[in-house]
Amino acid sequence: MNNIDLRDYINELYDLYGELLTEKQRDIVEKYYFYNLSLKEISEELNISRTAVLDSLKHASDNLIYYEEKIQLFSKIKKIEQTEIPKKYLDKILKELK
Repeated sequence: MNNIDLRDYINELYDLYGELLTEKQRDIVEKYYFYNLSLKEISEELNISRTAVLDSLKHASDNLIYYEEKIQLFSKIKKIEQTEIPKKYLDKILKELK
């Protein structure tokens, strides 16, 4: 998976499992992935080391990937989206899964 694909994947997983992360992890993930802040910018804003930011970001990403491996909600949503289900039913199913 290249960096662009990984970024998109983490964004998708965050939408599904973000609430399972700690508040600090959510804050760092949002700043890095959604607001495109650099590690240095985040470290300065949160008054922590760049290494601490990187460790927290890595741990949060690993957790999101772990949750997907166990729950597989993202995979299930993608399978549903690829089926030939009428749109009105598909929207209802996807809404219930999220």
